[in-house]
Amino acid sequence: MGAVLEMNVPRSLVTFAAVLALAGCNAATMQAVASRVIGPAGAPAVKPAAGAPQIWLTLFSRGIKFPMTQISQRDGVTIYAAKDGVQVFLRNGILIGTRGFGRDLMSADAPTPAGLRAGAAHQRSYYDLDGTDTTIRHVFTCTVERDSAANNAIAEACTADIGTIRNQYWLDSAGSVIKSKQWVSQGVGYAAVERKDG
Repeated sequence: MGAVLEMNVPRSLVTFAAVLALAGCNAATMQAVASRVIGPAGAPAVKPAAGAPQIWLTLFSRGIKFPMTQISQRDGVTIYAAKDGVQVFLRNGILIGTRGFGRDLMSADAPTPAGLRAGAAHQRSYYDLDGTDTTIRHVFTCTVERDSAANNAIAEACTADIGTIRNQYWLDSAGSVIKSKQWVSQGVGYAAVERKDG
């Protein structure tokens, strides 16, 4: 990591690189994921299918809330896009990337919902952009606790060189994340992700 991203790189190439980094699979699978998101070279991002699942995304630091629609799902990674093209990448409901927010979260090594439910201490890494479009890695040491007021709520407190963050997750009876408040980056702050009722 640590490479500088040029501002004049075509958006499709940046998205392609993001998919490769996030897919965590072999080259053939990564190419398949990328082609579903950006299509052939020079093609615009795919449009959501009618009736595709939606989420609400809230950016607290910017005071905005907007809907996003699923445009791709592969190998546990679900990509949602807003009408203006910004995207979030979720793996089993855990935020692992964003695109189009400025100082984006390029990728993240994150626990699974099952790992969070187990309550074990762990480390996680965030790779985000600084003000010069350089990707910086932040390694957090995290502990997990259940919210005493709600058995289906889990809090993840993490500490690193940039300070302490606190992610919160609400799970359904099957153990899937249905709502969360998660750290994105120093430039974006926290985002809330919630399933949008059909």
